[in-house]
Amino acid sequence: MKQEILRGEDNYSCTLSQEVQDIAKKELQEEGKSRKKAINDVRRWVKSQSHIKRVRLDSSFILRFLRMQKFETNAACDILEKYLTMRCQHPAWFHNLDCRDPHLSELVDLGYLFVLPDRDEHGRRVIFSRASTFDASRFTTSDMMRAHIMTFETLLNDEENQVRGFTYVLDEKAICWSQLSLWTPSEISKAFSCCERALPMRHKEIHLINLPWTMNLIFQFAKGLLSGKIQKRLQSHSGLDSLAKEVNQKILPSEYGGNRSTRECIDLWKAELEKSRSSLLELDSLKVTGVELPVNPQLQLVRKKSRHDSSNGSELMGVVGSMRNMEFTSEQ
Repeated sequence: MKQEILRGEDNYSCTLSQEVQDIAKKELQEEGKSRKKAINDVRRWVKSQSHIKRVRLDSSFILRFLRMQKFETNAACDILEKYLTMRCQHPAWFHNLDCRDPHLSELVDLGYLFVLPDRDEHGRRVIFSRASTFDASRFTTSDMMRAHIMTFETLLNDEENQVRGFTYVLDEKAICWSQLSLWTPSEISKAFSCCERALPMRHKEIHLINLPWTMNLIFQFAKGLLSGKIQKRLQSHSGLDSLAKEVNQKILPSEYGGNRSTRECIDLWKAELEKSRSSLLELDSLKVTGVELPVNPQLQLVRKKSRHDSSNGSELMGVVGSMRNMEFTSEQ
């Protein structure tokens, strides 16, 4: 099969504001001449890879990988290959990122995951999540991952987001064991690896609020799966007063001290998702060969043994069992 180009090569014209260009130069070493050369180098590499069968070569697509890796071309090519491979290897997570899909649409409507309309004090978009709205009896891990990846891919269509990176505010109030027990340790490891090492995103700040004390051990386990760099950017807050020291409350939903209601924030985000719908569905056409395909066509996940499955995995399952009993006992 000959390589098929879904979106061809274009002559990049920078439309970023001077402020964002200055950030790109300072933080990412991005400048006009070097940017043009880097884009062409990645395109040349892609065209030399016989296993990449369908791909995009437009500047916006290539730049998200270069910006993630601060214009180190070889590293950008490595992430691009991981991204394409992950998409083909885990279709249950990456395919059909359709905001009209009943499960994805409902998760957004419930306020499980959405993006605030206003940028934070650093000019970043803020990804907001409310764990309590995820019903583990109705939704699956694939629904959860698709909701996240749909969010990420939509945001990456905006070059300013590629440069500035992202802030997260994750409300873990009422997170429960039924949600966590959907995941195996191996799947958790794959999900974290995917989000940090295969998606071309700059995760700048991650704020957790209202984390129940019973989840602290799970939190420490999950934190250990992240790189040291991301761990340093993760903060846990006991409440809104602590969060307000790091994130401007005005941009948060009104229930968290902001100016807009959660409903308004969700509706504005749904409009953004709709605008990007066709471009996200087009991503399903990306294709590489030679990847290990899912063993179980229903799960569509590769269940290979992970370095986290043995000691850490067994320990995690033991902790979950003990905590479930403790939680059940406290309810009696």
